[in-house]
Amino acid sequence: MKLVLDADMLIGALDGSDPHHAQARALFTGWQAQDARRLISVVNLSEVLVAPAADSRRLRAAREAIAALGVAVHQPGESIGVEAARLRCRHPISLPDAYCLATAKHAGASVASFDRKVIRAADAERIAHTASKT
Repeated sequence: MKLVLDADMLIGALDGSDPHHAQARALFTGWQAQDARRLISVVNLSEVLVAPAADSRRLRAAREAIAALGVAVHQPGESIGVEAARLRCRHPISLPDAYCLATAKHAGASVASFDRKVIRAADAERIAHTASKT
């Protein structure tokens, strides 16, 4: 199984005060047991790191935790950028969310997100997804 993570999924796993924390941690535990490949677009990684970037120790800890969770960072090329623009135009999602979907489409992966807009756009584009709609 191959998964492309939306920022909300990784934020939920890292932030104990996030409303999705318990569910995100349970999903990561299951994915680890299944040996699922976990990817995040560098665009979505930037979203995840905004809050920790305010403090160099928090930023270092967040990056170490992301690595410990087995998340690989995907570098989008031009074709993913073009697809992200198309998806952003077609659906009421942010550009980072469009990068998440375009990366999943390009990688032949499922999207892991808690965001209803992302899940709806994935459904419309016939991109497999996992996680709850909240």
